[in-house]
Amino acid sequence: MFGDKLHFRREPIWFEVVDPDSPYHALLGRPALAKFMAVPHYAYLNMKITGPKGIITIAGDYQKSLTCAAASSRLTESLVIAEEKHLLDRVVAMTNKQSDMPTDPKDAGTQGSFQPAKETKKIALDPTHPERFSVMGTHLDSK
Repeated sequence: MFGDKLHFRREPIWFEVVDPDSPYHALLGRPALAKFMAVPHYAYLNMKITGPKGIITIAGDYQKSLTCAAASSRLTESLVIAEEKHLLDRVVAMTNKQSDMPTDPKDAGTQGSFQPAKETKKIALDPTHPERFSVMGTHLDSK
C-alpha cells in the first residue's frame, strides 16, 4: 500500500521474505512496479503512482539513500574480499601440489605427445617472403 489514510493505493503482490545482509528494507522489482503502474525517478528519489484521487508521490530521503549506498558498498566490498581470499587459497593449494614438479620441461625426462608426421613439405605463405611458410603432412586426406 502506498499513500496516506485519505489518499492511498493498495494492490496485492506476491513476495518472498529473505534475510540478506542488506541495508534496504524492501526491494521492489519490475512486477511490483508494473502492478502499481509506478514511475520511479532515481535522480530525484521520487516515485509516482496513480491513485483514486489523483497522483500519489512517494518521496525518498537523500540521507537514508546515502547511508544505504555506503552500507551496501561496504557489504559488497567485504563479499568481494572474501571471494578473492577463497580463490587465493585455492591457488596457493594448487601451487603447493605442483611444487614437486620440475620447473623446466627439459628436466622432466619425457617428451611431449606431439610428434610431426614422417613426411612433410613446406608451403610458402607469401612468395615475396620465403621465411614465412607452413609445414603440412604429405599424406593428408582430401577431406
